[in-house]
Amino acid sequence: MHSEHEAPAVTSVDSLFTQRTVPADTKALLAEFDKVIASTHPLNSKQRAQLPQIIRELSHSLTDERDKRHLGYMNRTETLSAYTHYFMWWNLVRLTKLFVNMSDSFFSLNDGDICLDIGSGPLTVVTALFMARKDLRQKKLTWYCMDISSQALTVGENIFYSVAAKLGCQPWNIIRVKGELGCSIKQKARLVTSANVFNEVLQKQTMPPDYLAKKQCQNLMNYTQKSDARILVIEPGVPSCARFISLLRDAFMRKDFVPVSPCTHCEACSMDGKKKGKWCNYVSSTQDAPKALKHLSDTAHLTKERAVLSFIAVQDKASAQISESEDITFRIASDSIRLPGNRQGYYACSPLGLLLVVTQTELASGESYRLALDTNRPLRTDAKSGALILNLD
Repeated sequence: MHSEHEAPAVTSVDSLFTQRTVPADTKALLAEFDKVIASTHPLNSKQRAQLPQIIRELSHSLTDERDKRHLGYMNRTETLSAYTHYFMWWNLVRLTKLFVNMSDSFFSLNDGDICLDIGSGPLTVVTALFMARKDLRQKKLTWYCMDISSQALTVGENIFYSVAAKLGCQPWNIIRVKGELGCSIKQKARLVTSANVFNEVLQKQTMPPDYLAKKQCQNLMNYTQKSDARILVIEPGVPSCARFISLLRDAFMRKDFVPVSPCTHCEACSMDGKKKGKWCNYVSSTQDAPKALKHLSDTAHLTKERAVLSFIAVQDKASAQISESEDITFRIASDSIRLPGNRQGYYACSPLGLLLVVTQTELASGESYRLALDTNRPLRTDAKSGALILNLD
């Protein structure tokens, strides 16, 4: 492998959160998403005046007071209104960027395919996918949308239909299912998704995380068809969720599924969130967020500068496209770290294990790169983190 004086040639592969790839009509719709909500669920002057305070209270219940939150909180009208006007909007901003930048092969669905979204709430994931993936808008898909709040599903369905109309497309077929993970549906799904579901499950569980991951892996697989299935799980980018995602990844791999994103390899997870270890999470900048949404954040005293998430997308091994290249592909999974000598470093996930990438070039969380390494020259190890040091300059 290369010494510090022989920097390897690096090729950019992809970026999870680049704004450049988001469709123009999606950007325009996100910029005025408050008007989309108002067209289906308008607020009167009193409700509008109270909105920032309710948003702030809901934010506390979703974060620092989450242990006190009732699981049926989406059934309260004012809470659901605050969620759709604010949190759903923020989630659409970050999820559209993620979905449009994920591999085309993962989202290669066909007319007539069955999909399932667990913990749908107001259909945030389904709406984000429709907005982000122009290649899927014309597909005749059926989505089972599952949530314990029938009111949230109804609100979300109305918003989804409004979004489809504004984009000039026929909407997907929506089947609302009142229930939670484990509830049965009539058909097997080719694609199963969930977002912000397991963080709530983790709060209520006393069983060991590895046992829980195996159990939930099987629960998710029970919904899928026998071949060519894919599953996407997205959670908040906090250590407990990142640890669970890593364990879920291991459980899927034992069931002949392979990780296709954000992982660049099928080796052991090098950011598995064990005690005092690095945990896998990715940061999306909010710099390009709609002005009206940022203004609402400021009004609610919840200024956001970054959105952080942990996720795993897996596909059954028989249908997944696995690269045969001998080159090393790594993904940046940290902010810049100041190093001696005015240098900067970034932690990255790779098939070699955890990397400390040293460079004078500014890199961003979620970006992946490919390079060929000389296996005759071993990389040095960082004494603090145990990461292999990869010098790109």
